[in-house]
Amino acid sequence: MRSRRAVLGLVLGSAVIGSACLGVVPFQPRAYDEAVRVEAVDLTFTREGTGTLTLKLKVKNPSSDAASLTRADIDLRVDGQRMITGEQVMVVPLDGQSEVPLELSFPLAVPRSAARPEPTSHAVRVEGGVVLRFGGSERRAPFRDARVLGIAWMPGGAAAPTGP
Repeated sequence: MRSRRAVLGLVLGSAVIGSACLGVVPFQPRAYDEAVRVEAVDLTFTREGTGTLTLKLKVKNPSSDAASLTRADIDLRVDGQRMITGEQVMVVPLDGQSEVPLELSFPLAVPRSAARPEPTSHAVRVEGGVVLRFGGSERRAPFRDARVLGIAWMPGGAAAPTGP
């Protein structure tokens, strides 16, 4: 009888302690894995050696506790080659169980090229995560997206022909 009480006390005690931790989502172990949805990806480059990656995300706070979005990390691959790995710092309040749109823009530096603009399709894969801060604790909500984008100009293309 005492062993049953001890086990029951241990289970109830851990449930109470676990619910006191900010950001915990009881009975949903994959809540943060499904908290970020990639809505749109835009990738542009110029011959002058610049580019921009723009991501539109929907971020949901799966916890009933209020949080702040504090940073996002990113890994971009185009046609299997890594283009950038970076991080962006922010402060975006997020109430408990709410969802906000988040637009991220990452500047890109690429080698200058004399390539001609020729729209072609490229396999683009974006992976990363958004960090939600609950008081002193943080939880990372990962995201992943793969799609084919028509990119008007890509660095590293064939050189443009020169005049006579």
